[in-house]
Amino acid sequence: MISQAAMDELSDRSSYASAAQRRVATALARACMAGEASPPAMRARAERVLGHPTPWLVPLALHLHFECAPPAGEVWHPRQHDQVVAAILAFPAFLAAFEQPEGAPGVRAYYPFHQPMGHPPEPLAGLLLPSLATIGDLADWLEMTPSLLDWYADAAAWSVRSRVEKRDHYHSRWVAKAAGGARLIEAPKENLRFIQRRILREILNRVPVHEAAQGCVRGRSVVDNARRHLGSALLLKLDLRDFFVGISGARVHALFRTLGYPRETARYLTGLTTRCSPAWLLRQVPQEAYPSPEERCRRRDWARQFMGRHLPQGAPTSPALANLCAYRLDLRLAGAARECQAGYSRYVDDLVFSCADGDLARGRRIVSMVQEIILEEGFSPNWRKTRLAPACASQRITGLVVNERLNLPRTEYDRLKAILTNCRRHGPASQNHRGVPDFGAHLQGRLSWFRQVNPERGARLQALFDAVPWEHDRPDDSVPGLAR
Repeated sequence: MISQAAMDELSDRSSYASAAQRRVATALARACMAGEASPPAMRARAERVLGHPTPWLVPLALHLHFECAPPAGEVWHPRQHDQVVAAILAFPAFLAAFEQPEGAPGVRAYYPFHQPMGHPPEPLAGLLLPSLATIGDLADWLEMTPSLLDWYADAAAWSVRSRVEKRDHYHSRWVAKAAGGARLIEAPKENLRFIQRRILREILNRVPVHEAAQGCVRGRSVVDNARRHLGSALLLKLDLRDFFVGISGARVHALFRTLGYPRETARYLTGLTTRCSPAWLLRQVPQEAYPSPEERCRRRDWARQFMGRHLPQGAPTSPALANLCAYRLDLRLAGAARECQAGYSRYVDDLVFSCADGDLARGRRIVSMVQEIILEEGFSPNWRKTRLAPACASQRITGLVVNERLNLPRTEYDRLKAILTNCRRHGPASQNHRGVPDFGAHLQGRLSWFRQVNPERGARLQALFDAVPWEHDRPDDSVPGLAR
């Protein structure tokens, strides 16, 4: 059998192969592994793949027999597939056959091959993930036909952008950001959303994320994230630019491969959970008054990145996939924080570090180191949203104040208190300026958030809410959703 060192060398050399060479090598490897491992039998099957006998097939079959073939009496193992492909791509006579384009070998027949489920890394060995060794297994698991699976996974357009709107499986809309710019919301349609929820429930939710990831994780919340940084002498806040669109389909594919799924199954799972936004969607980007032509070009380049395969913001699987794809980032940042005697957490794309030392110069050095790690891991820091907040200033994490105790900003408390007071004096209709259908339930939701963060202030606001004459605001003397 070929040694591991030689295998690594073959893989390095084969990484430069062209698409045509790799396609022929893959077909030849599957032909060689489709039966007896003797040189004559492998050569006969390889001739059938190429459609005619070729002189260099004789030494190639001998080479594969002595370097890769299993011992006598044993059969090929599917896990040898990549090894055989690499050996063919590194064989000089095979490469020489492609030097003349008009005489280059082509594939005329195929032998079936199904790669088995692999094993995830040792820390994930106990996961109960569904075994989906083939595309047929995946289709059966999703209770659909293979042709329908092809359609939903957009398998034919894996490397080609879909230009036909009726083929699109997403509802898309641009939403303006409060601080300027726009965000693309891509929500899957009903059938694809059902498929993604099953992938989320039975695959992704069973894979543990890093303990520093607090956003979109069951059992963790905004409050839990803020509590990790209470009373810090210095708070460092950073933001990741274009977090979801910055996670490419290749990274998602690598994640599914790490979980043990074969290449084709991982490819289809990636197609079901990522998207290439169609070109027509980019023409709907909200136009703004740009300060310069350079800024307009930058915004156009930003919009074009959606045409590559990425995580759609609005799909139920995207938050879980983003957390799993950012595991190495969390691992490195948590290690860096530990060396700096700081705490670290990430809520989706918001990174927070809390330092016991209030030295601003040291904080800037930590920020510089963190930004370098972010770039090395393939993410982009949002330079404009980097903040250093000492203890003497208001320290806020995802809208919560964390200076000494967990709290909401005083302005929000005063605003809601004024609304409830005016509701009691002048009636709820006088404060419902936006025409909310169930204004009482709307305010009750805001009250619940206050009670969760600050029970004392929440109780005061609840007393004001209970004093409001809601029964005079509704003709049926009832307020749905309220516990009276």
